[in-house]
Amino acid sequence: MILTVTMNPSIDTRYSVDHLVIDDVNRVTPAKTAGGKGLNVSRVLVQLGDDVVATGLLGGHSGAYLGELMDADGITHRFTPIAGESRTCIALLHDGNQTEFLESGPTVSAEELEAFVGNYADLVSKASCVTLSGSLPKGVPADTYARLVAIAAEVGVPVLLDTSGAALDAALEADVKPTLVKPNLTEINGLLGTSFTSDDLSDLRQTLAADARFTGIPWVVVSMGAAGSVAFHDGRTLRARAPRIEAVNATGSGDSTIAGFAHAIAAGSDAEEVLRCGNTCGTLNAMDPQTGHLVMDKWDEIYQGVEISEL
Repeated sequence: MILTVTMNPSIDTRYSVDHLVIDDVNRVTPAKTAGGKGLNVSRVLVQLGDDVVATGLLGGHSGAYLGELMDADGITHRFTPIAGESRTCIALLHDGNQTEFLESGPTVSAEELEAFVGNYADLVSKASCVTLSGSLPKGVPADTYARLVAIAAEVGVPVLLDTSGAALDAALEADVKPTLVKPNLTEINGLLGTSFTSDDLSDLRQTLAADARFTGIPWVVVSMGAAGSVAFHDGRTLRARAPRIEAVNATGSGDSTIAGFAHAIAAGSDAEEVLRCGNTCGTLNAMDPQTGHLVMDKWDEIYQGVEISEL
């Protein structure tokens, strides 16, 4: 079983209009999804045929509705209830642009957090792999992901961490490291205080190797947009390039990539297969109008087109 964690889920609502008229009525048809980065991961894992359980924090009427949306997506879930109302986030697609309105979400009490940690510890003991994705809600300390990584490590379960800011800083500073982190090029430059481009991968490798925060992390994967991604894994540097496609909706492609990594790592695949599977999933998501969803009939074409090279 692969366990996905979404600490701050949302009802993701998408409105599409050809042209947004300011200060007037715009009539729209909503498309609603169980959102949050971990739930995007969950949907892709369901498509890949994995046994997946989603967990995190859910509250109020919105939380109940999120449970219904997960049921409709075939996602098994065991969330911890909280008193606060789970958030709603809106994406407005208009005039070739995407404008987003993101609620911050509820405030979580210390008692609610401890109840979640107990639920998580029980679930992780049955898991083959864990993904921790997205932001932490108000009231949840920045070192919570680091704590969840340590709990998984106690039972030998690999953890893939996809977050940023203070939560990522705390996880990197902790004694027990995640199995994989996936910052983008901008985020890794911010962490290192550098300005590397996709042409500076040798210098990036040396800088990472000299930074104690990354010591002991088996997989550091840096996404670079159209330039693909680079993975630093057990002393190797592997560059992945996916075939060029016409993107329909790139939202959730990073989460889909994490799902592909988790699918392959849980299966015990080699490094090349991990990268190939992750990049295939990220690309197939960008080809699908749904967020956290793959155009599966294009799997063979994209999978065969992913190029992996060692630098």
